[in-house]
Amino acid sequence: MALLQERLKLDSKNSSKPPSSDGPASGNRTQRRASGRKRGAQPGHTGSYRALLDESQIDQVVDCAPIEVCGCGAAIVATDDEPIRHQVFDVPPIKAEVMEYRRYAGQCAGCGKAHRGALPAGVPTGQIGPRALALVGVLGTHFHLTQHKIRDLLDRLLGVDFSVGAISQAHGKVALALAAPIELLAEHVVQAPVKHMDETRYPREGAGNWVWTVATPKVVCHTLLPSRARYVATSLVGEAFTGILVSDRYAVYDYVDPGKRQVCWAHLLRDFTRIAQRSGLAGQVGRGLLGAGYVLFRWHHQGKSSEQFEVLRRRVNRLLVQGSTQTHCHRTANTCGNLLKLWPALWTFTTNAAVPPTNNDAEQALRALVLKRKISGPTRSKRGDQFVARGFTVYETCRRQGRDLWGYLQQAVVAWIDKTAAPSLVPIEVAVVPSG
Repeated sequence: MALLQERLKLDSKNSSKPPSSDGPASGNRTQRRASGRKRGAQPGHTGSYRALLDESQIDQVVDCAPIEVCGCGAAIVATDDEPIRHQVFDVPPIKAEVMEYRRYAGQCAGCGKAHRGALPAGVPTGQIGPRALALVGVLGTHFHLTQHKIRDLLDRLLGVDFSVGAISQAHGKVALALAAPIELLAEHVVQAPVKHMDETRYPREGAGNWVWTVATPKVVCHTLLPSRARYVATSLVGEAFTGILVSDRYAVYDYVDPGKRQVCWAHLLRDFTRIAQRSGLAGQVGRGLLGAGYVLFRWHHQGKSSEQFEVLRRRVNRLLVQGSTQTHCHRTANTCGNLLKLWPALWTFTTNAAVPPTNNDAEQALRALVLKRKISGPTRSKRGDQFVARGFTVYETCRRQGRDLWGYLQQAVVAWIDKTAAPSLVPIEVAVVPSG
């Protein structure tokens, strides 16, 4: 009965359930305001306004003279006052550019071999050009549009009526264009000194696919695979793991030595919240661990050293031992016992400044894919799997590197059409030359 009651209380604060599953009765962030002030600018705020563009950036200037006769009947005389500049931004009429390539035929006068003119560099064999293919890729990733909405947008914006099948094929071509640069990106991620890793469900119709994410501060690599097993993790980051792995407590990551791991404390806070809601000694242990977790985040924000964390480590260890040895709740004992086995992985962030105490880097990288899944639903083919994984890999990587997604996709598509080297997504590390 206690187990069933606990399951009824599961929400985003004490489990891995998303906030969207909490229901309308749960308060959201907008309802948890820190102050009672009204929204928007406060009294005395000076305000901020869009700066006027320079005259060299203006397409057209329209002079608006005052009326010639005043209401009293007298003439209006022009003054030397500076005019009030009022700038209006609008969207001009847009029409797709249609190029026709006429491939003439010829025949060799000697051997009689037939020849036909080749398409210029960067021109695809299909009807959708490289910039339009890149746009379809941007709309399907960054803007989370479904294929039907992409079709409708292109029709209304450019006057081009493509079928949904053509949009799907365009997604497939974008995915093929991204295969080579993402392969190099995956090799780069394996060698990264600190890697964040997470996974979430992303089904295909009739199959239970999972999207796996390996993230660094400048690179994200998504992969859609039909399994959540350990062999998938080892195939993505290597059996002989190098560097530091930041993740949750999912058992597939246990093949990595705890000394090379950092367990996410944001996940631990949810576990401690669930334990704190239990009765008896288990609840006391949970409340103690929860308080220690809040102190941990405050101390990390304050930049305390590893030595200063020692007192907190001793307290957490004492609580975990107490929780693992109590017999009132076996679930609490199992959780505390598991954390004691992972003990070094709880504190890697205190000795390595490049390692954060949470796996937020991978969680944030997955957010766009989760939104896409909620909006578009499951994929329907391997082509869809490849577009989702590769497209969102490029989207998130370009976002972290401050690169233009549309521009990169266009370059990649042109390189794929011309069979040349695609632009790299691997960040260029700037070497610091020591002085003297």
